[in-house]
Amino acid sequence: MKTKELKRIVKRLMNDKKYKNMTFDQLSDFIGLSKKKDRQMLSHVLKELEIKARVAKDQNGGYQKTDDSPKIVGVLRGNQRGFGFVIPDYTIFSEDVFIPEKYLHGALDMDTVWVRLTSKPGEKRPEGEVVEIIDRGHKKIIGRYEKGKGFGFVVPDNDRLCKDIFIPERHGKKAVNGDKVVTQIVSWSDKGKNPEGEILEILGNEDEPGIDILSVLKEYDIPMDFAHEVERETNQLSDRISPEELAKRKDLRDEQIFTIDGDDAKDYDDAVSIHKKKNGNFGLGVHIADVSHYVRQGSEIDVSALDRGTSVYVVDRVVPMLPFKLSNDVCSLVPNKDRLTFSCEMEIDKNGQVVDYDIFKSVICSKARMTYKKVDALLEDRIDKAADLKPFRTDLVLMEELHEILRVKRRLNRGAINFDFPEAKILLDQQGFPEDIVIDERLISHRIIEEFMLICNETIAEHVSKLDAPFIFRNHPEPHPEKLAAFRTFINRYGFKLGKNDDLVPSGHDFQQLVADIAGKNEERVITLLMLRTMQQAVYEGHNLGHYALGASFYTHFTSPIRRYPDLFVHRYLAKAITGKVNKKSLDYLETNIEAVAKHASETERRAENIEREITKLKMTEYMTRHIGEEFTGRISGVTSFGFFVELPNTIEGLVRLQDLKDDFYNYDPDLHQHIGEHRGKIFRLGQEIRIKVAKADVSSKQIDFEPIE
Repeated sequence: MKTKELKRIVKRLMNDKKYKNMTFDQLSDFIGLSKKKDRQMLSHVLKELEIKARVAKDQNGGYQKTDDSPKIVGVLRGNQRGFGFVIPDYTIFSEDVFIPEKYLHGALDMDTVWVRLTSKPGEKRPEGEVVEIIDRGHKKIIGRYEKGKGFGFVVPDNDRLCKDIFIPERHGKKAVNGDKVVTQIVSWSDKGKNPEGEILEILGNEDEPGIDILSVLKEYDIPMDFAHEVERETNQLSDRISPEELAKRKDLRDEQIFTIDGDDAKDYDDAVSIHKKKNGNFGLGVHIADVSHYVRQGSEIDVSALDRGTSVYVVDRVVPMLPFKLSNDVCSLVPNKDRLTFSCEMEIDKNGQVVDYDIFKSVICSKARMTYKKVDALLEDRIDKAADLKPFRTDLVLMEELHEILRVKRRLNRGAINFDFPEAKILLDQQGFPEDIVIDERLISHRIIEEFMLICNETIAEHVSKLDAPFIFRNHPEPHPEKLAAFRTFINRYGFKLGKNDDLVPSGHDFQQLVADIAGKNEERVITLLMLRTMQQAVYEGHNLGHYALGASFYTHFTSPIRRYPDLFVHRYLAKAITGKVNKKSLDYLETNIEAVAKHASETERRAENIEREITKLKMTEYMTRHIGEEFTGRISGVTSFGFFVELPNTIEGLVRLQDLKDDFYNYDPDLHQHIGEHRGKIFRLGQEIRIKVAKADVSSKQIDFEPIE
């Protein structure tokens, strides 16, 4: 079925006078969409109609027809120079909508707005006017306080918020110049005036160690402490396992089960075990902390965990989803202590296929707390670095063997796409200043645990898909056609292809072939990054649509309930399913709430990613303040109309501004992603190696400027 045909069917159905609101699954069943591809197409069609305000969801998740007035709903991204761009909620719109300053009408960065297009069809750049502010993106604003006579202003840390916040003296809370403060807007203006606010909290002087990171966390409204009621409930919990509870579970305490984590990990929510069966197959056990035993649905801890959605990990701290007593003690699979777990034991053949499995509640006693570096040392026969792991050598060698089978014969053979990017690790001194930025090496031990968690998540997802109940799945849609077309056009100019037919959605094998083709080429890093941006984001949803990048028909998140709420949610209802306790009350709760829980989980995940990205940019900019005037070799990673970005080997990125290139007048070629000198013919092209000098590092704007060296 084609998209246009499906659109006509949906519109005709909803225009029928007898139509009653239907959920996604009801619509899919009614239309007769049994194929995963068709269901994905329906999801795209409904989202597009939602964005265009042609349909809307009712409180039960049913789709209803609205009026036919066209509008675009999206998130406004401000600009230092006063104007903004609205990013539509759905990528069916290929371009962002430019909003001139005079048409913002009081809207600020990150506000969700309704925009009316003012440009005519076919004009080079779509422009619009904010008609309605649907939701304010910044309920609280973090910034530096500047005191005046009888009043003050807060200069936002976010330079996209182009207006300072006026603070009457009565709302100043005794803040002094240079204080970082949390401000709440009490009066918004739609006539170009500054919004008025009041100071809620003084974080400390902007130069104090750690205040910079705390400011970012506060800007995203991350709760730093747990409510009294949550702490009270937590303090009542004990890691003592009663005989009654032990009798309900499979006792695995005598088995050789252990954890493998990073050197600085504090919570251990997954443990593994392995053995070889008589028939030559592998017996793999993945044992996950049974958080759902302690965090009951509707409890204060549960409500708090749902609100947080995920733990937030940044360079010098972790803001946990659960109180530390749970995450680092009661639930953590520390060695030599009995712990409650949820186990998935799989029998895997020589082709990486799960031929049998069992899912059950268990109790384990971890025999070791291993680190990635030590396991890697043992597998490379550097015994002097991992002498304490010698008793586990047989198990670890067997794990390495199984990992390779799962990676090659299972995932790569079915077209899974690997995005193996180097990740930077920022090393801070005692004052919180970055003293070095290094590439965090990816070891064989990392890959072993990754493969084991992937196959466990797939096995759980396939199991729950057979049950007559909704669950949270981790879906990853196919690349959007418009982004795909632009990506193909770009790589074609460099002599590369993605698949044999540009009209078809490429398979995972097509992407694998492209990765092989660009390996070692100058364009490898750039094309790989663009390839990632071509992909849609994975999301949590209450129905299964499969995972494109993994090449998996079923996928969920089960393996990290200490730090992710969807995993805890899956644990809770999987436990009811395997004991036959998914009754009508449970089903009603799932059907009513699952999409909202999934949507919220996706949103909090994006928030955590944004925080990590902001703090990484902040610390990288701080690091470069001590390297002004130094020279480095990098590669052009992005080309825009105002200049080009250069990425250094440690992933630090800086901007070369076109206005600073004095040797020639440069013309921008957006199709070839390059600038070319009008008189001398010098070219700055995407992927090109270039020598640069650090010209500026502005911590307040998190902006690094480079200058090219002849």
